[in-house]
Amino acid sequence: MQAAAYGSLDMMKMLLDAGVDVNAKNHFDATALLWCARNASKARFLIEHGADVSARSKQGRTPLMLASMVDGGSDIVALMLAKGAGINVADTRGETALGLASETGDVETMRLLITKAANVNAPDINGITPIINAAVSCRPDAARLLIEKGADVNAATTWYTKARNGQIALLQLTALHHAAGSGDLELVRSLLKAGAKVNFKDSRGFGALAFAVAADHQNSEIVRALIEAGADVNAATKIGETALDWAEKFNFPEVIALLKKARAAHGPVFTAPKLSAAHPADAATALERSMKLMQKSSAEFFKQSGCVGCHHQPMMARAQRLAMSAGMHQDEAAAQEQLLQLKSQWTASQEELLQALNPGGGSNRLGENLLGLEAAGHPADTITDSAVVDLAEFPSGEAHVRPPITEGTIGSTARAIRALQVYAIPARRAEFAARIARARAWLLEAQPASTDDFVTHLLGLAWCGAEKSHVQQAAHKLLELQREDGGWAGNPYLKSDAFSTGQALHALHGSGSLAPSGRAYKRGVEFLLSTQYPDGSWYVRSRSIKFQPYFESGFPFEHDQWISAAATAWACMALAPAVKLN
Repeated sequence: MQAAAYGSLDMMKMLLDAGVDVNAKNHFDATALLWCARNASKARFLIEHGADVSARSKQGRTPLMLASMVDGGSDIVALMLAKGAGINVADTRGETALGLASETGDVETMRLLITKAANVNAPDINGITPIINAAVSCRPDAARLLIEKGADVNAATTWYTKARNGQIALLQLTALHHAAGSGDLELVRSLLKAGAKVNFKDSRGFGALAFAVAADHQNSEIVRALIEAGADVNAATKIGETALDWAEKFNFPEVIALLKKARAAHGPVFTAPKLSAAHPADAATALERSMKLMQKSSAEFFKQSGCVGCHHQPMMARAQRLAMSAGMHQDEAAAQEQLLQLKSQWTASQEELLQALNPGGGSNRLGENLLGLEAAGHPADTITDSAVVDLAEFPSGEAHVRPPITEGTIGSTARAIRALQVYAIPARRAEFAARIARARAWLLEAQPASTDDFVTHLLGLAWCGAEKSHVQQAAHKLLELQREDGGWAGNPYLKSDAFSTGQALHALHGSGSLAPSGRAYKRGVEFLLSTQYPDGSWYVRSRSIKFQPYFESGFPFEHDQWISAAATAWACMALAPAVKLN
């Protein structure tokens, strides 16, 4: 089993030749075939040597479920079906092979399963059906196939999870909600044509129109299509916000014009916190203030949530590593506690990762946390091995609904590249190198849109060893986005902020494209110093539709605290090289 997950095909052959039981199980009733079902060559080899395609783990997972998650894996799915694999078997989360295939969007696999009578409307325990999965992952071809086969386009999630501070707000979400925010016009049109309810609200009061305007990758034609389909432009959420309020958080002029033409109105008046006139005199003072605040908030966030937030612990670890390289003192006890927090998310999850029982947050969370472990100095071990096995074979389609931290495919690809490099499993190093090469080819063709896209595009190209000319070109494009005030903004229509400025400077320096002594870098630092609050924080207004219950994490700015914490971490990463220079 270890060879199936972490080793090579040659190693597996050697072990079977030595008489190892091909259907041996661990304490979770997982088999070697289950662990490697997403790897076509390994799966085929085991099946040809008698592996049981109907074996089920205690979590209810089957090899067919995992094989169905592979884009281009229909041959192995067909082989498993021919061997008698069950079609509508559900695991303990209620997930089925078709539901998982819909998330990946492999139409051939889906056709095979549907032909064998897979239920196109089977919900998991959270009410997520195949059509919702297809929309979440922005798979228009998969959605059209499901609609053709009778999928209920108005199926809504029943997700009710109680967190420490309240309910996770993921109830009553439909395929149209997710499609509207995906940027894919044809997907939205397909759902509307099939009868999707344009004004159906989720548990927070958000309709599809609000989702369409709450993204850094907006498509004005989707907004137009929803309005023409009868979307209520003045529908308000439970806290009174309208589509126009959300549109103005991103400020795309064409979208705002469409809403105003349809007579959209505002909800509550928003007032940003005022910046105090007291600014630190130098980068070292600013960095020291921020690191103290972040260390305190990082610990409090974990205490309150029990979660390693992508905006807290991993970001804090990366900022702390750079601050130390600049000569800042480290609280060793706090650093060790932070490492334990990062590890705690995965210590008990190794079996789930190997069975592709993927965590919330998808590949973004895996990549971000592995980068955090790298920054904290954590060596490769069974925890990181399990994480990179899952990350390497993760479905390419996933939700991007939390701008700016996890909205872009470019960002998730770049983080995956770095994680696979740092924590490559020795026996799979050649395979990982081939995956990184494919990712590099994809990045070279990718078209960044948001500033986060441009930042992670540059970092990804640098990490994967792209030719110097390509890295320089990406750096030049990012430099062109610098504003007159020295900062960067999340998109062309927003004001400069610490999140975008910090990550831009970090990427330019980290890729070897800009030295801290460069004029552009100094201007960026000047912007950061001029916008820091006296307590060491930077403020950025949240533009992510929230689903977690509110709680105080020891960071200022209330409902804007988490993005502001991430912005402060990015600012620290940008300031550290400037401090080191001086």
